[in-house]
Amino acid sequence: MQLRTNASCRCKSDRRPTKHLKGSQLLALLCFATAVQGSAAPDQVVSLSMKNVTAKEVFREINKQTGLNILADEALLEKSGKANITVSNMPVNDALHLFMRNQPLTYSIEGGAIIVKTKPAVQPATTPPPPIEVHGVVTTDKGQPLPGATVTVKGTKLGTVTNTDGSFKINANPGETLEISMVGFKTWSVKFDGKTTSFKVTLSEEVSNLTDVVVVGYGTTKKKDLTGSISSISSEDMNLGGVTSNAAQAIQGRAAGVQVSQSNAAPGGQTIVRIRGGNSIKSTNEPLYVVDGFPSETGKDINPNDIDDIQILKDASSTAIYGARGANGVVMITTKRGKSGRAAIQYDGYYGTQRIVKEYDKMNGLENMQVTNAKAIEKGQPAFYTPADLASGRDNNWFKLATRPGTVQSHNLSVSGGTAEDRVALSGNYFKQDGALKNTSFERYSVRLNYDKQFAKRFKTGASVYASHAYTNFKTYDGNIVPSNVMYGVITASPAIPVYNDDGTYARFKGRDNPLAWLMAPTNDRFENKVNMNVYADYQILDGLNFRVNGGTEYTTTKEGTYLPRDLVDGEKVQGKASLNDLAVSRNLVEAYFTYRKIFNTIHSLNVVAGVSYQSDKYQKHYSLVQKFSTDAFLYHNLEAGTERLSSTSSTIPAKMASAYGRINYSLKDKYLATVTVRRDGSSKFGGNKRFGIFPSGSLAWRAGEEAFIKDLNIFSNLKVRGGYGVTGNDRIGDYIYMSLFGPTNVSLGEGSNSYGGTVITRLPNENLQWESTEQLDLGIDMGFFNNRVSATIDYYRKKTNRLIFDMPIGDWNGFAVQTVNAGSIENKGVELSVTTENIINHAFTWNTTVNIAYNKQNCLDLGGRPYVITQTANLYGGRGMDFTKLEPGRELSTFYGYIYDGVIKTGEAHPAQPNSKAGDPKFKDISGPGGKPDGIIDANDRTYLGHANPHYIYGINNNFTYKGFELNIFLQGALDYSLYNGTGLVLESGPGKAALNRWTTKNENTDIPRDGYAIAYGGLMNSRFVENASYLRCKMLMLGYNIPVAKTFLKSLRGIKVYGSVQNLFTITKYTGSDPEVNSNLNSSGNNANLSSGLDYTAFPAYRTFTAGLKLNF
Repeated sequence: MQLRTNASCRCKSDRRPTKHLKGSQLLALLCFATAVQGSAAPDQVVSLSMKNVTAKEVFREINKQTGLNILADEALLEKSGKANITVSNMPVNDALHLFMRNQPLTYSIEGGAIIVKTKPAVQPATTPPPPIEVHGVVTTDKGQPLPGATVTVKGTKLGTVTNTDGSFKINANPGETLEISMVGFKTWSVKFDGKTTSFKVTLSEEVSNLTDVVVVGYGTTKKKDLTGSISSISSEDMNLGGVTSNAAQAIQGRAAGVQVSQSNAAPGGQTIVRIRGGNSIKSTNEPLYVVDGFPSETGKDINPNDIDDIQILKDASSTAIYGARGANGVVMITTKRGKSGRAAIQYDGYYGTQRIVKEYDKMNGLENMQVTNAKAIEKGQPAFYTPADLASGRDNNWFKLATRPGTVQSHNLSVSGGTAEDRVALSGNYFKQDGALKNTSFERYSVRLNYDKQFAKRFKTGASVYASHAYTNFKTYDGNIVPSNVMYGVITASPAIPVYNDDGTYARFKGRDNPLAWLMAPTNDRFENKVNMNVYADYQILDGLNFRVNGGTEYTTTKEGTYLPRDLVDGEKVQGKASLNDLAVSRNLVEAYFTYRKIFNTIHSLNVVAGVSYQSDKYQKHYSLVQKFSTDAFLYHNLEAGTERLSSTSSTIPAKMASAYGRINYSLKDKYLATVTVRRDGSSKFGGNKRFGIFPSGSLAWRAGEEAFIKDLNIFSNLKVRGGYGVTGNDRIGDYIYMSLFGPTNVSLGEGSNSYGGTVITRLPNENLQWESTEQLDLGIDMGFFNNRVSATIDYYRKKTNRLIFDMPIGDWNGFAVQTVNAGSIENKGVELSVTTENIINHAFTWNTTVNIAYNKQNCLDLGGRPYVITQTANLYGGRGMDFTKLEPGRELSTFYGYIYDGVIKTGEAHPAQPNSKAGDPKFKDISGPGGKPDGIIDANDRTYLGHANPHYIYGINNNFTYKGFELNIFLQGALDYSLYNGTGLVLESGPGKAALNRWTTKNENTDIPRDGYAIAYGGLMNSRFVENASYLRCKMLMLGYNIPVAKTFLKSLRGIKVYGSVQNLFTITKYTGSDPEVNSNLNSSGNNANLSSGLDYTAFPAYRTFTAGLKLNF
C-alpha cells in the first residue's frame, strides 16, 4: 500500500498548504502521485466485503484494486473507527462516501490520488448508528434465481447487483428504503426497520411480454405493436439440452404452422422446413433465412448455440418487405451480441451415444437359404445353395455388422462483454457425429465474432463474422458414382454370404460384393467451407431519423469427391472410378435505408422505413468423372492418373437483384394499428419482359384489451384482433431458365460420312417467364387471461399461389416436348393455435406448458389447362419405374395414386379382370372403366387416390418443470392425417424379411402375401398394400438438469453451473410399420418431382435414440 506521508520532490506550484498536512509534504506527495498515477480514474470500481475494519485497511484494499495513491497522515488514519463495508462493482467515490459517512475524516480525489483530511467540526449532534448489512436472495415468481437484478438504497448512491444465484449484500440504515428492480419485472421495495436483515424477494414479471422487442425485416418493433403473424423462439427453448446440429432442427415442433422433416437420420442429413404448406411445384418451398439482417442460403446451418432468438414471419404483412423471396415465409435469426458490463464466459458441452431404435425383421441364415432354394425349385430351377452351404451354419446379420452405437458431441465456448462504447461476443463450436451406420460421420468447426461500436451519441457501427468448416462422410450428392443407398444391400443381402476371405479381404459371393464391402471400401467425402461477413453503420441524423447502411458477403465452397476402388466387383470392371465436384457460391449485398420514428401529440405514433438493396451472386461449378487407374492410392485427388475421362463439365452463372422497399407503421392512441408495406424487385432470373415485380401488403390491428368496456369485463389481460392481406413472390428457381439452352451434338451428313460436332437448342426460351405470386389473407387474435398466465394466439390464413412455374407439355411438333411456363395455381388454407400456460408458480415449484397445433389443407386449383400431372419414383425392386403420385385440380401435392390391393389370387380362383395372372399373384379391385363403372378389366381406369404425404395436422407440446435447482423438460411432437409409402416393407416382403416365410405357396394358400416374384412382375404397379398411416406422437426430448448452487463450488469466479442429461426420441406412438414415420426418401429429388413425390420410405438411414450428458458453466 502506498500511504505516502514523508515523500519529497522538488517542483513549482501555487498550491496552498492544507490545514492538516504541512504544505511541503502535501505538495511533494501530490507531485509524485500525479507523475505516477496520472492516468488513474476516480470512477474506477471496487468490490469490498470487509467487517470491523479501520480506514487504513480499507484504503489499503482500494489501493490494491485501483492503484490510486493514498495521501494521508498515519496519525490521522489511526483516529478512524472500525466499520463494515460491502459493495460490488461500485465507483471508488461512492464506496468511500459509504464508508466515511460516519468517520471523522473527509477526502477528495485529485491528480490520481486520494487525499484524506480531518472532517470539519460540526455542531454537536446525535451520532447516527452505523449502517447495517442487509442480505437476501432474489428469485422469479417461478422460483428461479434472478441474477443481475439491481439492489439500491433509495435516495442514495448505494447499490449492487445480484449474483448468479440471486444473492446480494448491501448496507443500509434504519428508515431507509431498499429497492430491487430488473427489466421485465415489477419493482420491489421495503422500508428497512433495522431489525429484519435477511430478505427472500420474489420479483413478478410485468403484466405481459408485450413490450418485448421483435425483430422484423429492416428493423424492430414491440410485440404489442405487431399487426402480422410472427412466431418467436428463444435461445432457451432451442438449447434445453438436446442434440441439434442446425437451426432448422432446433425449431421443430416449437412454432405453429412450421413443419420440419429430414430425408433420413444420416449425419449431416438434409433438413427441410415448410411454413404453412408448400406453394410451388418446380421452385423450392424453403423459407428465406435472414441472419443478422443478411439473407443467407445457408442460414439454417449455423451453430444453434450462437442464436439469441428466432422470429418466424408467416403472413404477407410480415414477409412483403422481402418481396420476391417472401412467399415461403422468412426465418429471422438474431445471433448473440456483447452487452456492456462484466465479461461473461460460457461453456456448454455434451457427449452422447445413439442407438438404432428399430431393426429390420429378417430371416436367419438357414431360413434364407431354405426359402431361396424353395423359390428356385418352384420355378423349376436347381437349388441355389448346396447341402454344404445349408450345413455351414453361416448366419451373418448384416444389419448388426454394418451398424454400431453412434456417438455425438458438441463443445461451445463463448466470451462476451464490453462497455457502453464497445461490445463484443466471440464464440467457437466443435460438433461431431459418428453415425450409427459405420463409415458415416459429420464434423463441423465454427467460429463467430460480433462487434458493436458506439462512436458518439448519434453514430454506431458493427460487424458480424462467421466461418465454418464441415466434413461429411458418405452423403448422397450430385455426381456420386458410389452406390448411395448401401442400406439396400444391408437389408437384402443373404445371411449366408461370408464377410471376409481367409486373407482378411472382403468376401464375394456368386460374383457379387458383400454389403459391408460396399459400405467400407469406397471413398465418399464432402467438404464445405463457409465465410459470412456483415457490417453496418447507423447514423442518427435527427431525433427519430436514422440512416443505416448494411454491407455483407457470403462465400461457400463445396468439394465432393468419390472413388470406387478396384478391389470391388464394379470397380474391377473399370479399373477404378473417381469423381470430383467443386462448387463455389459467392453472394454480395449492399443495403441502405432510412428509419423515422415520431410521436405526435402523444396519441399518434409513426414508424417509417424506406430503402434500396442490391445483391450480386455467382455460382461456379466443375465436375469430372474419370476411370481406369493403375492404383487405388490416388483416390479422387489426382484425376489425371485415370486414363479414360468419361465426363468433364464446368459452368459459371451470375445472378443479380435490385430492389426498393418501404414500410409505414402507424398507431393511434396505442390501440389502433396499421401497417403498409411495398417492395419492388428486379431479378436477372426472369425474362426481359417480366423482370420487375411489385409486392404490396397492408394490415390492421385493434388492441381491444385497452378499451374501457373490455377492461370492465375483467376477462382479458390482453386482447388484440388483427388482419392483413398482401402479395409476395418466389424467385427460388434456376438461373436463366427463360433463355434458350444449347448443347453439343454430332451430325452425320450422309451414309459413310464422318460425324461432325455442333450445337443444338435443347430448351425453348420464354421471355415472359416471371415470378410465382402468392396472395395471402391472415386473420388473427391474440389473447391473455389471468394476468397473462394463460395466453393464446389463433390465426386463420388463406394462401393462393398464381403463375406456377413448371414444365408444360407442348407436343413434339417443334422438336421440344416441354417448355417452362407460368401456369396454374395452388391454394393453402389453415388454422393455427398456440397456447402458453403458467400452471403452477411458487418459490419451490413451477410448471408451465406450451402447446401449438396447426391445420393445413392444400388444394390444386389449376394446372394451366393441363388435366393432371403424374410423377414416377425410381425402381424399388426390379421392374420398371413406378407411377407414384398424381396431381390434378381439387387435389393436393404428393397424393399417392394407384390400385387398391385386394389380397392374393387363390389356386383355382378365376380372376378374369387380370387374364394373365396366376395363383399367388396380387389381386387388385376393379373399380372403374372407360364409362366410369367397373368393366371387369384391371387397367389404368382402376387406379385411384390412396392417400397423401403432407400432414394435415402438426403439433408440439412442451412442459417445463422446476423444483428448487432441478429442471425437467418434456417435449412431445407429432403429425396427423398423412401417409407414407413403405418401400422398405416391399423389399423385405419380397425376399429377406421374415414376412416372406408366410408368402403364398401351393402349401400356404391362406395368406395375403403374394408369391415369390410378384415384386418384379407387379412391383411397378403402385398399389395400396404399402401405403400406410404414418401419423405419430413422439417424445422428441426428455431433459433433467440441476443447477448447482455457486456457493457449493470452489471457484469464486464461477457464476453458474448446470449438469444435465437428456434422451431424444424416447418413444414413438404410431401405426406405421417402417423404421421412422418422419422419413422422406424423396427429399433430394429435383425438377417437377421436387414437391410432387414426397412420402417415400425406401431403405432410409435408420432412426436412432440419443442419450446425452452435458455441462454448462458460466463465469
